[in-house]
Amino acid sequence: GRAAPGALGPGQAGRRRRKSRTAFTAQQVLELERRFVFQKYLAPSERDGLAARLGLANAQVVTWFQNRRAKLKRDVEEMRADVASLGTLSPEVQCRLSLPDGAPGPRPGRPDLGHHLSEEEIQVD
Repeated sequence: GRAAPGALGPGQAGRRRRKSRTAFTAQQVLELERRFVFQKYLAPSERDGLAARLGLANAQVVTWFQNRRAKLKRDVEEMRADVASLGTLSPEVQCRLSLPDGAPGPRPGRPDLGHHLSEEEIQVD
């Protein structure tokens, strides 16, 4: 189980307690995200201004941007893995995934795979 709040375990004497998690307001997150879209890194003066405008400590803005960059990196890596896995799908499934929603695809019983053939593969009699 967990130790009682404030209880120190072995080797923990003198360590500071961790700060509680910051609950950002929707407006703060909106402003932080809006800025992040255009600027992934802030200069100290920009960070000071943003923190003051949002009523946050400098450290909170620094941490938010660090965490947001890490999330972006994870999201990009996940998308790359998703794109790479598309190459392992059958041509028919790839074709269906590439069609816009509502667009007619190949009809069952009448395969329409002509768009998958190169000019060399098409023989005209």
